[in-house]
Amino acid sequence: MKKYIRIFSALLSAALLWTAVSCSTFIQITPNKMAYQETTMPNPMKGFASLYFQPTEDSSLEYIGIRFSDAYVYDSETEGHLNEMYINDMLYSVAGRGNNLILRTYIVYPGYNNETSTGIYLPAKLYERLKAQGNIASNKYGGYKLEYPNFNSSELMTHMINYITLLGEKYDGHPALAAVQLGLFGSWGEWNMSGCTKGSFYMNKQNMMRLIEAYTSAFKTTKLMARNPSLGNASTYDIGYHDDNFLFNSSDFHTQSPEWKALLKSLDKSYGTLQQFYDFINGCNGNYAPIWDKWQTQMFGGELSGIMYHDPFGSILKGTEREALDYCIKQFHMSWISGVGRGGIPDKDSEDYRTYLEVANSFGYKIGIESVSADSSGGKISVSLTNYGIAPFYYDWDIEYTLIDKNDNVVFTAVDDQFKLSQLLPEVSMQSSVTLPTKLEKGEYSVRFRFVNPSETLSLVAKPMKLANNNAVSDGIYEIATVKVK
Repeated sequence: MKKYIRIFSALLSAALLWTAVSCSTFIQITPNKMAYQETTMPNPMKGFASLYFQPTEDSSLEYIGIRFSDAYVYDSETEGHLNEMYINDMLYSVAGRGNNLILRTYIVYPGYNNETSTGIYLPAKLYERLKAQGNIASNKYGGYKLEYPNFNSSELMTHMINYITLLGEKYDGHPALAAVQLGLFGSWGEWNMSGCTKGSFYMNKQNMMRLIEAYTSAFKTTKLMARNPSLGNASTYDIGYHDDNFLFNSSDFHTQSPEWKALLKSLDKSYGTLQQFYDFINGCNGNYAPIWDKWQTQMFGGELSGIMYHDPFGSILKGTEREALDYCIKQFHMSWISGVGRGGIPDKDSEDYRTYLEVANSFGYKIGIESVSADSSGGKISVSLTNYGIAPFYYDWDIEYTLIDKNDNVVFTAVDDQFKLSQLLPEVSMQSSVTLPTKLEKGEYSVRFRFVNPSETLSLVAKPMKLANNNAVSDGIYEIATVKVK
């Protein structure tokens, strides 16, 4: 892999915010030495994702599974519309905390069925029509009645595809969305039928492909994630993956560590195979080409589950479990994991909490300025950026350069919107540059650098991207050079 990728840099939309009166053309630019400094959390789009209804200050990501019946309104046999107020409220709530949302929609939720609910979440009129057609089945789950639809019903397929299309038209590229997971089908929207016993209601391959194609047609900017790349030819599409049994069945670590294998056997009482996700990525015994390189363009994430969901921190941060956790994060180039658990995060004054933040910081990207160079005669400053992490940042955020005078006034701004941040893979370096105005008032100036979070259009508290560097003026803003005009 090439270590250096030439990126076209231009001045782009530079705005000179003052009118020079007494000017000089002699500029002396002194680049700052940018030393490596470990990043801190939270940082956008990486780490431990909190739950939407339990956000924590340590997270930049929030996960939510939403009911189809809450998000979609049935209009007729073939038409429906989004409940935009519901979705907008959710997105603006997340943006108002400075975070990004991972979104999944589900129809069936085993575990929510009880005395008052059968665990099925369809718009009422659609539910009534499907039931009249014999396309609703039921059985017992957890001692209560669980209902689920025929996922091959042509009417249900019409409304699921319509929902996906409308969702993409309205929200693809929304600044508050980190990823949309391919839900709808199966229990919890996970593309399996756990707790559902009628085999003919399991979605066939043709309908799976229709659903996947609806998602990939609707979402061209926002990243998509699937639970199982072996279904519906999912491995051939430009989508990422989420392991919702992370650690229980993600790793081939147990082939190297008998202790880990024994530990998983003692804990894994209901989830079956220990390396399901590993097999998914490895091609399911030759059923399709392995997709080990998919992370280079598509996001990988997951969820702690089982006993680790109920009490994930503490023991998992130590010894063999910590070793396996680190191994799995790196093996799959994970950007995030959700499922903080019922016990919450460790106490903030504890050593476990410091370890928790260290692990959170090990996910995903870690961008730093490797070096800065300057051509004083031409007023050009060049910046070399490197990714020290295990995955790219999956969106192309603009770079903003500002020139600040001694009174902290912004006198010049330029934006590099050609820099392809999503292509900055681990151990790769890329270049960006800016050319300063040729005429400036005499004096001293500071040149500052930052990535622009698009969520700033929604919220004043959008989290900035923190770089692996010293010379931070404030979170996400770095002084890269000083300028003298004589």
